[in-house]
Amino acid sequence: MLDITVILIALTISLIVAFIVIGFLMGFFRKMISIGNYMGPNATIFAIGAKYTEKEHIEKLLDYTSINEVITEIRREGYDIQDLKKYDLELELSMLSLMSKAVEMLPDDAKIFADAYMLKYDANIVKRILRAKYAKMPKRKIYEMVYEGRYITKLIIQHMVEATSMEDTISALDATPFKDCIKVWSESRDLLAVDLLMDKIVLKNLTESKVVMDENALEPVNIFLSRLIDIQNIKTVLRAKAAEIKNIQEFLIDGGYEIGEWKLKNMAEARNIEECLGQLEGTSYSFLRDIKDPFEVEVALNRYMLKIANDIGLSYSLSTGPTVMFLVSKEFEARNLKAIIKGFMENVPKERIKSLLVGGAS
Repeated sequence: MLDITVILIALTISLIVAFIVIGFLMGFFRKMISIGNYMGPNATIFAIGAKYTEKEHIEKLLDYTSINEVITEIRREGYDIQDLKKYDLELELSMLSLMSKAVEMLPDDAKIFADAYMLKYDANIVKRILRAKYAKMPKRKIYEMVYEGRYITKLIIQHMVEATSMEDTISALDATPFKDCIKVWSESRDLLAVDLLMDKIVLKNLTESKVVMDENALEPVNIFLSRLIDIQNIKTVLRAKAAEIKNIQEFLIDGGYEIGEWKLKNMAEARNIEECLGQLEGTSYSFLRDIKDPFEVEVALNRYMLKIANDIGLSYSLSTGPTVMFLVSKEFEARNLKAIIKGFMENVPKERIKSLLVGGAS
């Protein structure tokens, strides 16, 4: 009887060990498959890069003596400008084309995340139209400064531009991810409140995209999103404070890395910008307390976001790290090129241009 018991115990232990080993091997193989899926796309992403966020390449552009030299140089990187009157639009479209080509190569879960990130460009189209309509800009001009997005179709753009009132303009968003903006405008008649809500919608959509991600690819995305939420919340509080919006907390989102709900509440209730930034004492964002100009605070936050994204790209180079790095750095590269070209066109001093850039020369 004792022998049978010993045998059963031995068999049980053997089965448990076998299951543990199988589980370990399955996890290992899943991880290897995940790494394999990212190797090709990540190699391409690193090859494409975002050179105009790097000191050497930024300074090379700034050393040129004419805008034609700048345009010839950046054309080699896929930024095709044919009409200087539309340089900002053409830079955006070139950037989106480069992004889309890279996104198409990604594994499905990372592709969903990247698509969610790119919703922000649909939001930018909407913001541009709303501001133009609010300023009573001629329709012809508005059409020249926008393009079709993923959700903001040609028909929606036409509805918004041809609308006879702001209410009718915003009503065109009813079948888009930004439909809640209709209610906010109806209640507030505040364009900044609509802007802030769109930013929140993009961030919420991005957070929800994590649900479909493979666990082996999730860690860099979680780190990125928690930092992005911190930075977006800080920007939102500062913009809302400057515009004296009272219900600031409606436009904030949970899930930040360091800036929790109670700290955001204290920032929202602060009497002025200086006191608001003082609440960042003891966090990674405390360096902002020494900056007085809200615009310069945003530039500093953008630089910090680029640094974080680049660190994630290098630290998690076998999964979604390079995707995060690419999406963020390409956006700031296009912004840098806009600032450089505008600076050349308006004869802005090189040092002043540098102060606006995000990356190695800033």
